[in-house]
Amino acid sequence: MTSLKAILCLFVLTAVSAFSSTPGSQLGNPEPGLFSRAIQHFGGHIVDPAQFTNNLDGFERYLAASGVRAFNAAELTHPNHPEVAAKFGFTSFLPPQSWWPRGVALALLAQGIERQVGEPVSIRNWWRPPAYNRDPKVGGAERGDHLGAFSIDLDYLSSQSRRRAEQWLHSLARTEQWLQLSLGLGDRSTHIGILSPKGHREWHYASYLR
Repeated sequence: MTSLKAILCLFVLTAVSAFSSTPGSQLGNPEPGLFSRAIQHFGGHIVDPAQFTNNLDGFERYLAASGVRAFNAAELTHPNHPEVAAKFGFTSFLPPQSWWPRGVALALLAQGIERQVGEPVSIRNWWRPPAYNRDPKVGGAERGDHLGAFSIDLDYLSSQSRRRAEQWLHSLARTEQWLQLSLGLGDRSTHIGILSPKGHREWHYASYLR
């Protein structure tokens, strides 16, 4: 009996250890079905990412199959500080394949923003690996949304475009509370998170002007 108990304890400890070492397990990941709901809400298609090769080309094909038209894999995975990424052995930031639907939902949301402002927007920062995020030049938040690929940063051509986007995002946050939008507002930039583990919140950067 003692041996059986020891075996059972070892099994439980092993399972717990495996879970805690899984990417994102410490990030309070929401129900995966909510990202499918977000994709559909923003006009996309539900596609299994496992059907595609786990590389940039496969991600590109996955984005297209999911209905993303305005942005490509290179834009979503390009490091904002390539020289810092290179220090850690990265030329692009492609997150775990199970996180790809997060990128689709965010890209579709960005497409919706483009329609609202009537001009292109640029994606900067989607997933950030922890070592890169901690680098002083990057200055990422210790437990920020980018670590779990829950957010993107968008740049606008003008302050007026950011204001139009802000108005639409505030409306979206009110009517679709399940999205748990996180919004960081600057003069010509917006941090946007979907289904953030920290929930809905808003903050303003120093450059922000109403």
